[in-house]
Amino acid sequence: FLNLGLAGFVVAAIAARFVFPAMSIEGHMMWLLRSSPLDVRALFWSKYWVGTVPLLVVALPFIVVTNIVLEASPFILTLTTITMIGITFALTSLALGLSALYPNYETEKVAEIPTSFGGLLFMMSAVMYLAGVIVLEAWPVYLFLQSCFQGGSGQVSSIPLVLGVSGALLLTILATWLPLRAGMRKVRSIDF
Repeated sequence: FLNLGLAGFVVAAIAARFVFPAMSIEGHMMWLLRSSPLDVRALFWSKYWVGTVPLLVVALPFIVVTNIVLEASPFILTLTTITMIGITFALTSLALGLSALYPNYETEKVAEIPTSFGGLLFMMSAVMYLAGVIVLEAWPVYLFLQSCFQGGSGQVSSIPLVLGVSGALLLTILATWLPLRAGMRKVRSIDF
């Protein structure tokens, strides 16, 4: 189950390198994008999906293969795979939203962008988000593993499972929606 944290951190690192610079690399051409008929919402969603799909292509095989290597149960495999999809959506949104909030339009080197204040803030936010998701899902997983080790059939009480997964889902929705919304507002307010 804790391989979810490792996979999430790998996705966060890749997002920091390739998704976070998305707004900053527009540089001085941002005024052209803002004056074009392209809506800010369309700009964000296109950048969002261009970042999310490749991250999913990396994240899903990573989490499935590590679960197979660790001989995880079908319950753990299913839970971590579904959770990894949500984590990928949220981390892409965090990277893109914070990229818009803390752009670096002046840089000549794209590799410097993830090491800026915004990049550091993204990585700290990503780690806090990942910790929150893991903590919320840890109790149902603990109960499941306890049942398995005590010779049980590996059943999970529905209340801890529903509460843990619902909490993780709510956190994921907030981590996806709020940064994108804040980033869109920031780009709309930029006066070139």
